[in-house]
Amino acid sequence: MSNTDIKSYISSFKNRLDGFISDYLDKLIDERAENEAVARLYTLFNDASAGGKCIRASLVKLGYEIISGRAASDEILPAAAAFEVFQTGVLGHDDIIDRSPLRRGRDSIWRAACRAAAQAEDGADTDIDGEARHYGVSQAICLGDIGIILANRLVAESGFTPERRLAAAAVFHDVQLNTLDGEMLDVYLSRRKSYGDETGILQMTRLKTAWYTVIGPMQLGAVLAGAGEDTKRHIEEFGTALGLAFQMKDDILGVKASVIETGKSNTSDIAEGKVTLLAHYALRKASPNERARLLSIYGKGGISELDRQTVISIFESAGAFDAITKKAENYLAGAREKIPFLTQNTTHAALLNQLVDLMFFPKEDKNDRT
Repeated sequence: MSNTDIKSYISSFKNRLDGFISDYLDKLIDERAENEAVARLYTLFNDASAGGKCIRASLVKLGYEIISGRAASDEILPAAAAFEVFQTGVLGHDDIIDRSPLRRGRDSIWRAACRAAAQAEDGADTDIDGEARHYGVSQAICLGDIGIILANRLVAESGFTPERRLAAAAVFHDVQLNTLDGEMLDVYLSRRKSYGDETGILQMTRLKTAWYTVIGPMQLGAVLAGAGEDTKRHIEEFGTALGLAFQMKDDILGVKASVIETGKSNTSDIAEGKVTLLAHYALRKASPNERARLLSIYGKGGISELDRQTVISIFESAGAFDAITKKAENYLAGAREKIPFLTQNTTHAALLNQLVDLMFFPKEDKNDRT
């Protein structure tokens, strides 16, 4: 396959990285063999780490290669693995916040722990009592914390010079703080039903999605290759534009796509009343009657399929899907304009251009929303 094929680039690295992460987590499990309960929970975390697309980890590698001008050796694996392990941890927390039972087509961490505690066979909510639910949520919080700690340890253990490890740690700390700042802002905006706050929505998306998905991984790899502040700034500009577009598409999928297509709930965003540009636009453009109907459903908790279809119909009628898709496409164009500032290497430029397409026009399957 061509070395300018982004899917092959990611797939090839994923094969290397999956084995590294599995071995790393298996070692931790073996070290806890005398405590069977804890070892089982680490196994649950290991299982949850499988099935991702490995885009973020691949961007660590690509960021390194753009700056170094050479193919990354296995020395990049710990830093790249850090993002995958961090992702498993924060998604475990995110699924608690969103009350989402599914992740990558399987039980989310809190749900898997609930089922184990209740010894449920079919995973139905009615089979989980309050104590089992509390147990599952509690253990998912602990496992999420462990994921974040392990991710930081992986960066510290990477085989680069102390100066570059220190620079990488600073970037990774920025990623974590920005991601959690964005998560808190997301919860705050949803609690206040701040659907009219477009500035706040964009700020939240930049912090929570762009930094965690594009800026952070690329900067981490770049600083391990010796990148300076100008390069970091160009990465941030590219990643902000691409991250905003990615989130807009993800918000559309979160309402419109089936569970089979995305691997996660298609009602949780509606149930929690998630504040998105999609909802912002629909509530501004809907008729008074449609707006009242939308507000009677959006954020009410338990959502039926009929409720979801009603929301989709109102979004369609208000032109929200088309408007947000167009807005996202404008951000994609902005991301492409930044690529020449990142690299003049034709292979790397081709990979970045294909990355833009991959993140916005994926072949939709249950692992694409990660």
